[in-house]
Formats: sequence, structure tokens, C-alpha cells
Amino acid sequence: MRVSLEWLAEYVDLPASAHDLAEMLNGSGTAVEAVEEIGEGFEAFVVGRVLEVKAHPSADRLSLCRVDLGGEVADIVCGAPNVRPGMLSPVAPPGSRLPDGTRISEATIRGVASRGMLLSEKELGISEEADGIMVLEEGAKAGARLSDVLAARDTVLDLEITPNRPDCLSMLGIAREVAALTGQKVKSPEFALREEGAPAADAVRVDIEDGDLCSRYAARVIEEVGIHASPWWMRRRLQAAGVRPISNVVDVTNYVMLETGQPLHAFDLDLVKDGHIIVRRAANGEAMTTLDGVERRLARDDLLICDPSGPVALAGVMGGEHTEVSASTTRILLESAHFDPANIMRTARLQELPSEASYRFERGVDPGGCVRAADRAAFLMQELAGGTVRPGAVDARARIIEPVSLVLRVRRTAAIIGADIGGEEMASYLRSIELEAEMVKEDGGEDTIRVTVPTFRPDLEREIDLVEEVARLYGYGRIAPTLPRSSHNIGSLTPQQGKRREVARILAGMGLHEAICHAFISPRWLEILDPDRQCLPSAPVILRNPISEEMSVMRPLLLPGLLEAVRYNLNRQVAGLLFFEMGRTFVPRAREKLPEEAQKLGCALAARWLPKQWHRDAEDVDFFAAKGILERLMSSLRVTSWDLRREGFPFLHPAQSCAVSIRDRDVGFLGLVHPRVAAAADVPPNTAVLEIALDPLIAAALEPLPYEEIPRYPSIQMDLAVVVDGGVDAGEVEDVIWEAGGELLREVRLFDLYRGDQLGEGEKSLAFSLSFYALDRTLRDDEVRSVYEGIIAKLAGGLGARLR
Repeated sequence: MRVSLEWLAEYVDLPASAHDLAEMLNGSGTAVEAVEEIGEGFEAFVVGRVLEVKAHPSADRLSLCRVDLGGEVADIVCGAPNVRPGMLSPVAPPGSRLPDGTRISEATIRGVASRGMLLSEKELGISEEADGIMVLEEGAKAGARLSDVLAARDTVLDLEITPNRPDCLSMLGIAREVAALTGQKVKSPEFALREEGAPAADAVRVDIEDGDLCSRYAARVIEEVGIHASPWWMRRRLQAAGVRPISNVVDVTNYVMLETGQPLHAFDLDLVKDGHIIVRRAANGEAMTTLDGVERRLARDDLLICDPSGPVALAGVMGGEHTEVSASTTRILLESAHFDPANIMRTARLQELPSEASYRFERGVDPGGCVRAADRAAFLMQELAGGTVRPGAVDARARIIEPVSLVLRVRRTAAIIGADIGGEEMASYLRSIELEAEMVKEDGGEDTIRVTVPTFRPDLEREIDLVEEVARLYGYGRIAPTLPRSSHNIGSLTPQQGKRREVARILAGMGLHEAICHAFISPRWLEILDPDRQCLPSAPVILRNPISEEMSVMRPLLLPGLLEAVRYNLNRQVAGLLFFEMGRTFVPRAREKLPEEAQKLGCALAARWLPKQWHRDAEDVDFFAAKGILERLMSSLRVTSWDLRREGFPFLHPAQSCAVSIRDRDVGFLGLVHPRVAAAADVPPNTAVLEIALDPLIAAALEPLPYEEIPRYPSIQMDLAVVVDGGVDAGEVEDVIWEAGGELLREVRLFDLYRGDQLGEGEKSLAFSLSFYALDRTLRDDEVRSVYEGIIAKLAGGLGARLR
């Protein structure tokens, strides 16, 4: 919201300094983002009257103008199409400088000398209007200083209005805030509307068919209007507020919207069939063309303003092209209505058609102010367009929105704020923002304030809302900072939160970088990773209003974001692409409205694993790098009940992939990405990935560890090399060894894998180091040998293994 202080001063007396006012508003919760000075630098420009316009002898699109500068006549070459004899326009004489820094000097243009420049509004920095030179109003004298004629100097506050304060989206709303903070009363604009002729109801009829979306629709009729440019004072104020002037009638509707916060719309009444306005929902697939010339397909819940022949406006968003006010318009139907905020927000978003009107409607306008805003606009049209106003407003009401009544407890309010504020002082604060407040003593003796909330404050719904109003008007800076009264002021992390941070520290300690990826992904990732939907959901969670098609699906895996991070950094020649992420994934649940949100840990490793050193060559990432990270993580968290199992996944390499399980429950996967995925994702073919569910990992890490007695007796080390079929996993062999080794077997470690000519076709040799010890005695060779032979027999019987 851009607030012109010159305009605001009409309604309330302002502090001497704009920065003091900004500080005051900031302290009361209305954020001032910028203080901007406009209309400066006009002192060197003068008013010129064009005496004569001739064609340029050497250029078709240029004119040679003789301009009276008040005592002297200058020849100026001009390219504006609207230049004409008799008009008044701003002139930059030689030696002056434009607001953008351009210096004006005498010049020869196509062989003709030019002494100065006729200026457009854009060249003056007033607006973006650059189609022609600026036309000044009659009454100014040639040669007068432009700064005196325009009086354009102003200070503008750029305010950030929160969505819950629609009352501040108007000059009167901001004036109300300033008045409350400075102990004044708002000076509302006074006007005397002159009505004549037949009643407006004879020319206009209004029917509201969908009262849930439109509670009130007021219409005024203004006839015999003349369409032309608005006076400079109105154009200047609109431009200061960031609104482009169009014509007097349209400018009045925008002016009153900015003044009161009530959006208005002007129809050409002669183009509204039978003068009959119908407010109804659109039919599915119904179409209309809006003022911007775009044909729009409508949905069932879009609200329309119609006449008997069809739509004439998209309610609360934009008018229709068919009933637009034009230069030939003489009769105006003026709309002032109250629409459902949620419906207007939905329509504006789906149609991608934000407007100043929809911005206010979707936050909530005052249903009680419709007629007054229409009266104010009708008065200004009468003054600026010479209109005749028919008596009365056609005021159709589907339902009446009454003011809200609330009770504010004085003692509780003071306790919540933490300040000693009396009941009368609280009531005075509430009255200062035009709420009705009456002190009442309840039966139990408690002081309360009965408050009636006007309809222009839809955000005040509960007692706590009134507490906030008292606090901000009392002054947040006056409230002494205190700690909450509690015996437990020291916060701490939950065990689960602590373990999550420990996981991040462990991975960072291994050289991985934490990535934070979007939870939204492109649907193409589902085709890349799992085209047949073997693992991923066939119907993923899709956003209704995505930022873009590339972010329209909620991720079922962390993998897409991590691969995107790898590709992005690889393209920028970043070395050491080792990433991890902890975040949520989203998977639909049958017969459930909301998806399952699982916390996952994902890792992606690509390109170089270890850099080249003086004593070793560089090492690239491979399957075992990811496996080593998982092993180190489990070891650091002291999780023992986990395992890897050969398993295929559509997005992993068929020969280098496995499932990860904790407590015999599958929790994720590990492996190299499938060559097809690597090519489609534009990542190295040796990219290794890991993704597991965090909750079972943390639950296992939080289990208390059983005490293990430190051995006092020596251990016996033995090696075991067995030949097995090539399809037998080393893990299967290790499981059999542990099972047969009993309580004396303390450690099993694979240290060699051999395939070669010394073995049969399709065979491999696995060599393990076995450690045996007892806690209560020194083991004898014969009892260890007995266990060792039992292991060999178990391997032979269960896996067909033989000693090498």
C-alpha cells in the first residue's frame, strides 16, 4: 500500500517528519518498508504554450513547434503525436537536467535547431505514460515554474499490510491508525450529493442468486457524464499510489477504492441489457472476455456479474470487455458490492488475474460501507464528469453481516500483556480505532469491557484479538521484557532430535555435505526412476496449484533432489560431490485424504571419492564407498541389528544394488544408479546412492546397549577359506559361520575374494578371519578345532561349500 502524505493530510494531522510517522506506524504493527520522495527536481522546468506547429522539413514524424516560454519564443523539435497549437506543456530549457540525469542542450535535429524539449510524464518521472507530451491544465501562465504549477512534491510511505488487516488498505484506514496513535479524530471527507430525476430503481434491477458468495450489491446510476481526462490533482494522487490514470470516470472508481478500501466498478449502462444485474455462479465451461481482451474459461465456483444476455464482469476481479466505459459512454451503472473473500481469492489465482480490487476483496472489505462508497464516487463523478445522479441506490442484500460483540476481561488482558493497564485506558484505546467499548462490572466483581466490533474490522473475532489491539496501541516498546513464569525454563532436544543431529554430524565428519532440496519435483522423475511403477506410487501426490510443471509432484523419494544437486554441481565443475539430506517423502495412502509423510535419510556420491595424493592415486566413487558410509554410520550409532540383502530396484544397477534392513524390516536401498537413470539424469554412471527411513534407524540407535565384559583370557585366531558357487553371497556364508560357531566365536571378518583358473567354472573362494575366546578360561586348541570343524560341516551341508 503506497500512502501519499499530501493526500493523507486531508484526513488527519501528521507529525512534522515523515520518518517520525514511519517509526510510529512501525511500532504499532504497520510495517513501513520505504519512505520515498517524489516530484522533486522540477525547479529548472517551465510552462510553455505551443503557439504554432509545423511539419519538420526533413522528418515525417517530427514537428517544429514555436513555444512561448513567457517573454521569449523558442523553436523546439518534437516527436509527440499529441502536440497542437494552444496547449500548455512542461518544457526543459537548455542547461536543465531530467530526473534520469539526461542533460538538455541546444541541438540540431535533422538540420533544424531545437532550443529545449517538450516533456512527457515519463520524462518527468511522474508516471510511465510516454505516448505523448504532458498536457497541463488551463490557467497556468507561460514561463511559470513547473514546480509551482504541478505542486507535485510529495512523500510516499510504502507500507506492508498483513493479510489480516484489510482496513489498512485505504487512506481512511491509515488515517484511523495515525489518529489513534496521536490522539486525534479522523476527518472523513464531507460531500453533498445532488440527486435529480427518476429513482435509480427505475433504471436498474439487481438479483443476487448466490447469496453465499455475494452478501450485498449496491448500484448507483449517473447519467449525462462526459468522458475525458481527470484533473491533475486526482491523477497526481493516483500516480503516487501506483495506479495509472485512465479517464475521469474510471479514475474516480480507483480514487474512492484507495480512499475507502471499497472496490468499485463502472459499467456503461447502455450496454447492460434491460439494466438488469444478476449475480450468480458460472456454469462449467462458461466463457467471457475481460477488460484485458482475454477470453476466459470459467469454473463452477467462479462468481459472475451478468445481465440477461450473459456475463458482464468477473465478480471482484475484473470487468467485462462488452460493458467497458468508453469515450462515447454517457450513462454509468456504478457497482459497490461485498463478495466472499475465499471465492475471490480462488478465482484470481486460477485465472492468474490479480488486481487492486481482488487484492482487497480476498482480504475482506466492509459490507457496511458499500452504499457510502458508491455515494462518494457518484459525487466525484458529478463534480468531474458533469453527471446527473438519480435518487437513491439500488441496495440488494442476500444476508446482513452484523457487527461482532465481544467481552474483554481487564485483569486477564493486563496479565497477558505484562503491563499495568487500567480498564478505562483499555477502553480508550479501543474507542480510538472506532470500536464501541463500554465498561461493565460482572456479577463476580470482575471488570470487563463490552466491545462492539464494526464490520470494517473482520479480523477481530475473539477476545485475544482485542488484547493484541490494546497491546499495540499501548505501545510494544513500553512493555518491559520478562521471562515466562515457569519452573522449567531450560529447553532441550528430545532423544530423537539429538540422534538426528548426531546422524548429520557423523555424515559431515565423513566429508559429506548436507543438501536441502525442494519437496516438489517434476513428474518426469517418476518416468526416469520407475517407468513401470514397480516401487513408486502409480498415483503420486500432485499439487493443485504448482509453482510450475517442474515442481508439481510431491517427492516419494529423496533421490530426485539429490541427483539434481549432483548434476547442478557437476555442470559447474565442483569436485567432491558427496551429499546427504534428511527430509520428508510423501506417499499416498488408500482411503486417506493425507499422504504418509516419512522422514528419510538420503545420500548421493558421484565422481571423485578420494583425491590424488603424493602416495596414492585418486579413487572414484563405487558401490563400496556407499556401503562403507552406511557401515560407518551404523557403527557410530552403535546399531548392530541391521543387514544388507541382494535386491533389485528399477532405478538401481541390477548387479550392484541391495535392500537395507533393520531388525529384519526393510527400511531402504543402497547401490549404483541404473545406467538408464544416469543417462536421463545427466549424472556420472558411477553415482552411488543410499536412502533409508530415519525413524527405525533412530529407534535402533536409541536402544540401550548390553554390557559386554572385557575378555581377560587370550583369543585364538584361525583363517577359513571355502569355495562356494558364484551365486552365493558372502553374507550368507557369514550367517552360517555365526550360527555354527556358537558362543565361543567372537568375530568374523571377510578378508579375501578370489575367482580364477584354480577354481571350477562359476565358483569363487571366500576367506574369513575367525576369532575365538571365552570369558572364564583359556581355550584349548582341541575345543576350538571342534567348533572349527563344525563350521566347515555346516557350510558343506547348507551351502555346498568345500575347503580350499
